[in-house]
Amino acid sequence: MKYKFWILLIIIGGILMIVGSAIGSAAFYQYLIILADPYIGLEFKPLVTAILTVLEYIAFYGGYSVLVGVFLILIKFNKLGSIIITIATSFGLLGLIIYGATWIVGSIGIPLNPTWQTVLDTIYSLFTFNSGMAFAGTAIAVFGKFGLNRAEKAYEEEAEEAIEAFEKEESSSENSGTKFCPDCGAELPAYANFCNKCGKNFD
Repeated sequence: MKYKFWILLIIIGGILMIVGSAIGSAAFYQYLIILADPYIGLEFKPLVTAILTVLEYIAFYGGYSVLVGVFLILIKFNKLGSIIITIATSFGLLGLIIYGATWIVGSIGIPLNPTWQTVLDTIYSLFTFNSGMAFAGTAIAVFGKFGLNRAEKAYEEEAEEAIEAFEKEESSSENSGTKFCPDCGAELPAYANFCNKCGKNFD
């Protein structure tokens, strides 16, 4: 139930992002390239540029990319879907962080190095939420993605515990000279080749 709830929350967030026109900005990724350029070797520049271009396209489509990610998760491409949702909401998440950082710096009056102040101001100017709906959609999608990750982790832990319990039960049955039918749960002799209750064949 929790898993479905987080999926539904991400879908709602994605729809609000679409309705509110929350999309990523190509200018942001171009600015990242400018900032990183002095620190990237010539042999790595084509690779970095290609990666940023892919990220740019995924983020640019915002809510649409979020819904594509949800669809991939529903058809069991969990990892790929999760990555796409992360990238699609990353622009909005960065926007929320930058807005928060700018507000804190402005409210508390924290002195910054002029270079860092310029970078912060430039990035802040690149983040625009066209409406309150776009802002809410981004926040909901990010929160839903966080909850989905926790739900998946809890599910994996429960599955591991169930496997360990089953293995212990099998081991206990073998030691006592009996075993249990995996279909109906009937207790049988350890040497049994089939279940005389439901007809399950063990060969």
